[in-house]
Formats: sequence, C-alpha cells, structure tokens
Amino acid sequence: MAVARAITGPARLGLARLVAVALVIASALALDAAPSQAGPTPEEYAKHLGSAAKIIPPGQLTLDGRRMTCGQRPTVIDDQLDDYGAAYPGFLILNSKLMARVPTAVKQWIYAHECGHQFRGPDEETADCFAVQRGRRQGWLTPDGLEEICSFIRPSKGSSMHFSGSHRCEAMRACFADPKVR
Repeated sequence: MAVARAITGPARLGLARLVAVALVIASALALDAAPSQAGPTPEEYAKHLGSAAKIIPPGQLTLDGRRMTCGQRPTVIDDQLDDYGAAYPGFLILNSKLMARVPTAVKQWIYAHECGHQFRGPDEETADCFAVQRGRRQGWLTPDGLEEICSFIRPSKGSSMHFSGSHRCEAMRACFADPKVR
C-alpha cells in the first residue's frame, strides 16, 4: 500500500507554478483553435453584406492620396455601417460615405484609431493615443490636424464606450505632445 505524502514548501510552490503555466498554455491553444469565436473573417463579413461590400487588401487603402496600413489587416468598405469606422479582430471597417464628409486628418485618425484597436485592444482612449502618436510619427498629423480632430469629436457626449469629446481631445493632446513617444 502506497503512502500519500503531503506536498509542502518549495515543492508545493513549484507545482503551483507548473499548473499555472499549463493553464495559460491551454488557454492560448484554445484561443488559437477557435478563431471564429473572435468574430467573422473579412470574407464572411463582406458576404453577409452582399455586393455593397468591398475588401481592400492590406496596404492598398488610400485616404486622400495617402496609403494607410495596419499591419497585414485588410479593410472592408461597408457604407451601411452606422459609424465612420469599426474593427473586428483581424480587419478594419470603414463607411466611405461618412468618411467623405470629414477633413483628411480626421479620416486618417479614424483609420489609425481602428488600427489601434488591432494592436492595443478595445480601450478607446488607448486607441485614440495610438492614432495620434502614429500620425505624429508618420508625419500626417500636425498640431492643426489634431485641432481638426478635436473639432470633430468635441461635440460628442460620453457613452458607455467613449468619454466625452472634450475629454478625449485633452487626452489626445497629451499623447501627441508626449516627448517619450516618437
């Protein structure tokens, strides 16, 4: 008859670490095995819209003459979208009819904001900061362009997803001016 011994001290800590690592690996494998749970593919999204949708391959979107990229993510044009832009994991969505109504800096910021969700996650303020820092680094966002963006969002009231436009603008000004990010 085998005698069970209690695991104590350093051995217990080592076992706990091993179990934690195994759980993290299992979670990552489960996410990789089920990508459809994250949302539709660009092709599935476009198919749902029918002939009104257009998929623009990565690196081929231009906004007012400037090529816009978001890694290897395509952009789906959906003129029925109820906003200027959106993001699903792996692709961006733009409403070209709404985008045609705003200045160039605002268009580019909207695209970069949606791209920010791809790289930084769902937080809106983080996506805003990503967009203005990217614009500054790439040279398409100037202080005047930032003011156009602020004029565009300033009237927005806060919601469950976004802070008020004036709050977002102040945060973006701080991100734009941050000398540590270049």
